[in-house]
Amino acid sequence: MTGLLLVFAAGITGYFVFRRLRLPVPGVLGSLSFAAALNLAGFYPEFPLRYVVWFSNIVIGTYVGQKVTRTSVRFLRDLPVPALTISAGMLVISLAGGGLLYLMSDLSPVTALLGSTAGGISEMALLSMSLGADVASVTLLQVFRLLAAILATPVFCRRWTAWCEGRTQGAVSCPCPLPREIRDMGADDDLPPPRGENRPSARGFAVLAAAALAGGFTGYRLHLPVGILTGAMFAVSAMNLAGKEQPPLPGGLRTSAQIGIGIIIAANITLDTLRQFTTMAGPVILITFAMLAASLSLGFLLHRMTGWNYPTCLLSTSLGGLSQMSIISEEMGADPLKVSILQTVRLVTILMVFPLLMTFLFG
Repeated sequence: MTGLLLVFAAGITGYFVFRRLRLPVPGVLGSLSFAAALNLAGFYPEFPLRYVVWFSNIVIGTYVGQKVTRTSVRFLRDLPVPALTISAGMLVISLAGGGLLYLMSDLSPVTALLGSTAGGISEMALLSMSLGADVASVTLLQVFRLLAAILATPVFCRRWTAWCEGRTQGAVSCPCPLPREIRDMGADDDLPPPRGENRPSARGFAVLAAAALAGGFTGYRLHLPVGILTGAMFAVSAMNLAGKEQPPLPGGLRTSAQIGIGIIIAANITLDTLRQFTTMAGPVILITFAMLAASLSLGFLLHRMTGWNYPTCLLSTSLGGLSQMSIISEEMGADPLKVSILQTVRLVTILMVFPLLMTFLFG
């Protein structure tokens, strides 16, 4: 019991340290770093992780499911071609990167593909656990990709925008085909909560929890790929689209799930894993930068299709995470709504397609 408390104390400490330093994804990366240090030092205790895995699956599935709203569906209905282009482009980039990594390293095919997938760290870690991939290698590859995207995309976006503005002497790019409709969606989207019910009620949280648990259990019993996560995601998104008012998922709950994921991942990080990653550092760096270049090209294509400004297009097609790109978009002069919706399309598409694809290819 003492060892278990020590691991969780290390994970929570790592979260607060990373948050204090304003590092990306502190819940996962902070807890992962500190708990992995314990593991590498030989102090990681043996304890069952399945309950933490179940909890993390339910919470992450609920979080993603709540991103599927009537606003996002209406946006996709009005602009299906850009959304489909980004989804298809991200799948192609992920498959190409995974194929190259498999050819240039000693990783198994499923580990190479999941490690190069443009999905979230938490989601890909859970998916790798379900499909029997090397969780530690997948996580290290995902961390490197995320950090590279977060560091490179804003810098390139700012410099490219400045160069374009200087070249055109402040000329504004062609207008977006649907600027008002997209921006005004929130005005008529869904019914507003009744007066006196602005605060989430206990009943609302109970209904949300019941839907997520029922969906997770159904997905598990039906043996869906990552059944608990995808089941919870489909159940919550269906309730969202049916117009059932949902309270926002508490940030502390999602942070707890991320800390749990970091602790789970840390149990798989050993000195052998780090040595293996060091030996393939060259291919990983080359493939990551090739994927970044492909995502930037996809952003330029989105700009040609829609006429949106470059920050919105480049951040919408970035390999970074949903929450990180949404936050960065406000600082870069992009449209946060469009960025968050298109990043959600990318994440949901990957979570829907990749488990089925991996199951079909590798049983």
